[in-house]
Amino acid sequence: MSKLNICLETSSYLPLVWITPYSQSVITHIEFYRQKSVFYIQEDCLLEALGYIRYQKDWFRHPSVRLRKLAKVLTDKQLESFSFPSTAFQILLGGKMWAQGLYLNFVRHTTFLYADLVDKVDFSDKRQGLLILADLIDGRFEVLKDKIEGHLKAKEFQINFGEMLSYWGRYYLFSELPENLTVKVWKDSSKFEKGIARIRDVFHYESMLNADIKFDKMIVANTGFSKHIKTEKALKILPVEIITASSRQLDLFE
Repeated sequence: MSKLNICLETSSYLPLVWITPYSQSVITHIEFYRQKSVFYIQEDCLLEALGYIRYQKDWFRHPSVRLRKLAKVLTDKQLESFSFPSTAFQILLGGKMWAQGLYLNFVRHTTFLYADLVDKVDFSDKRQGLLILADLIDGRFEVLKDKIEGHLKAKEFQINFGEMLSYWGRYYLFSELPENLTVKVWKDSSKFEKGIARIRDVFHYESMLNADIKFDKMIVANTGFSKHIKTEKALKILPVEIITASSRQLDLFE
């Protein structure tokens, strides 16, 4: 029996890099098809994923910059008056006055990325603690960037589920983590130039349809994905089935 060809997408790749409410459902779908399928991802999905950690290392965007600056300018008396680790989270959550929605979303994202690192810091020496946390954040940033860039350059790569970052919280996973997953990277000769997120969804779906690989299914963790495709392409029935992961928030907080 020939194997199914299943396409992952940015929204189903990222929940395998860091834990989100959708991670468990994505893993469950993958495990259901694993033995009879080959898994692929389009190059542009990895480029889109890389965009989540491509940000400038300045006060507004990179928390290690804020941590190092504050460790330098705050007096001993000021530091002594601050409680930790709560102050560390306040620093993680941003450095911009009158933050707008996009910025609030951004610092929320970076705080998710680095919050677990606070657990590794002893703030007995508060100034030194800030500097240690800054180093840990820079290390996490580089490891994550190198990982996604490595996937982007590879013809195929392994996803090690044991390396998933806690991000939204490990309580979103409830089953034993599976063995490493092999994912093949395929490229489209056309490039996504610019556009809103739902247009990029359409690009990924159309690329899958036009690929030399005959795809059988696509797994996504974007509840609006199918609707975007149907709306933009004026379709009632999709030529390749989209399997949409569900959020575990519905199980935990209903």
